[in-house]
Amino acid sequence: MSVHLSAIESDHEWLDSRVPNGFWHDRRNRVTYMNWLGTKLGFVRCVDWYQIRNQDFRRNRGGTVLNRFYRSSVLEAMRDTVPNYDWLPWLFSKTPRGFWDEAENREAYMQWLQGTLQLKTEEDWYQLTEKSFNEHGGSGLLMNYYHGSILAAIEEYRPEIDWKPWCLRKVPNGYWSLSDNRRLYFDWLADRLDYRLLSDWDKLTRRIVSDNGGAGLLSDFFGGSLARLRNDVAGTYVRNIVSPATLQDLLRTPQFT
Repeated sequence: MSVHLSAIESDHEWLDSRVPNGFWHDRRNRVTYMNWLGTKLGFVRCVDWYQIRNQDFRRNRGGTVLNRFYRSSVLEAMRDTVPNYDWLPWLFSKTPRGFWDEAENREAYMQWLQGTLQLKTEEDWYQLTEKSFNEHGGSGLLMNYYHGSILAAIEEYRPEIDWKPWCLRKVPNGYWSLSDNRRLYFDWLADRLDYRLLSDWDKLTRRIVSDNGGAGLLSDFFGGSLARLRNDVAGTYVRNIVSPATLQDLLRTPQFT
């Protein structure tokens, strides 16, 4: 069997120590090599090629054509070999250098992700997680361009929506440490719960906070203390509608101690 294989492979110039000058400039030679490589790697369908790695070329005498002709880009190699197939760059092991710096590439990915995951409503988008990106070729985009922030990704893609960070599975790192962000959440929660008076916050429970996107705020920032949360409401939510002296009186009332 090995003798037979050697006899077949001996017909391919790339198996010699050096191919003739200008060999790779002929597209027919490049396509012939790619067909041979796909057969050797057991690829049958176009989608199988998404598994290929740069080292597969190097291990099979294709390092020169990949590096010099395709500029080390597997995507360019596939587009040259099968130009009529809609290759999705993010499904390869890595995207071309600088790929995510282009706004049109980021938009194309998010549009594809939307269709793939059937994201039809705002609530659907809020269910996105880091795993959603990792399992669908977007880990590099999320981590390297958006610095791990799903909020940044969806805000860029759908800027017309007033996104509520606390409705995501996870808020951006350090989000609750900013008083302006807590104020936004308190304003939203008060409107949602129809809290009109400061005394209405006495009705707040851990379950209510958890069911309304504030579980991380309560547990991580306030250490699980509703009293500390209510203190912060007094300090941030009502600061603009009461005088400092009145605010101090409020902070001495039982519900805030």
